[in-house]
Amino acid sequence: MPEHSKKWMDETTLRVMTYKSGSFTFQLGLDLNQIQAMLDRVNDSQKRFNKTPSLPLIIDQIQDKVLASSIYSTNTIEGGQFTEQETANILKQDPKTIQKSEERRLTNLKESIDWVKQSSSKSLAPINGKPFELSTIFKLHTLVSQNLVEQHNPAGELRNNQPTQKTIVGNDIHGGTYRPPKCIEDIEYLIQAWVEWLNSPNIINQPVIIRACLAHYYFELIHPFWDGNGRTGRLIEMFILEQSGYRFSSSAIWKYYQVHIHEYFALFNQCRKQAEKKEDHPNQLFIEFVLEGMFETIEYLHDESNKLIGFLLYQTALNNAKFSKEISDRQFNLIHILMRAIGENNKHFSKAELYRIPQIHALYSGKVERTFYRDIDKLMELEFLSEQEGLVVLGN
Repeated sequence: MPEHSKKWMDETTLRVMTYKSGSFTFQLGLDLNQIQAMLDRVNDSQKRFNKTPSLPLIIDQIQDKVLASSIYSTNTIEGGQFTEQETANILKQDPKTIQKSEERRLTNLKESIDWVKQSSSKSLAPINGKPFELSTIFKLHTLVSQNLVEQHNPAGELRNNQPTQKTIVGNDIHGGTYRPPKCIEDIEYLIQAWVEWLNSPNIINQPVIIRACLAHYYFELIHPFWDGNGRTGRLIEMFILEQSGYRFSSSAIWKYYQVHIHEYFALFNQCRKQAEKKEDHPNQLFIEFVLEGMFETIEYLHDESNKLIGFLLYQTALNNAKFSKEISDRQFNLIHILMRAIGENNKHFSKAELYRIPQIHALYSGKVERTFYRDIDKLMELEFLSEQEGLVVLGN
């Protein structure tokens, strides 16, 4: 049996020889010049997002929205069946009351994200990353896998395939299948080499996004655990990004992965095959995919933040109008019923449809119908409401 060995081929490339799984190469595999412009756009967008006013209401609402979306997305990638709204509802429950494994996976992910955020930085540092500890892998896998009644997946324990056990990653739909290293001696050695590579001087000082997504990529190729590798790999990527100030986008990008799930899975195989053929820049496509996802994600976060700021200003103006008696209590309550109706039904209503909503109809009990229409007209005159294509909307 050959001995384990490793050799630095150049400043950023580490070649590892395993007992039974052949050679394994950790490399940048990219042309930085080709992606520099996109990298700059992502970092500029993140820098602007980090300057969003730190109002508790805005931060709390963004955090809740991103948390539910991120957990829904990473769980769906791994075959979860809950909708995003169902996910949000489960996350509001006391974890101690949850019995089903399918629901525990969600609360485990929430606990994992909370743990990652303990290492978050508020200041964006796009280069000069921080050391990554081997223990972080086992901590994250334990958090992801704890208290699940799944066979052959001990929390925090590396995979050790017996001769009759096969581990196959991927499928033909997503670019083919791959058999990762299977004996624990190879997996242990590769994981240690992976951490050594991540923390080497010429990798730790690479742009943080590149280091984070390559950490994710190579972790998935090693596939060290029986189950939970996808969730753990995305959390590792998040951990590295959070250490350097990529607030919210670090996990919000999971939505991009889920929406583009075919490309996400296919690129793991495509880049792996390009590396096997010793092609130039084999990891380029995966890195470009992640950068595009980060930019789209951060721009989305900008939009959501602006909406929340706009809504906060709207609420302040509405409260001031009520306090100064520019609008009546009934008109104030009408707007709040309208807000709830739009949120619950995810649609806008015509004036006639609004009047038939039970809560609004009750608000005008004992009043003639034209009182309702006069209130609507008054609120439109004050620009708290407007009409677009026959539907009543908030604001002008």
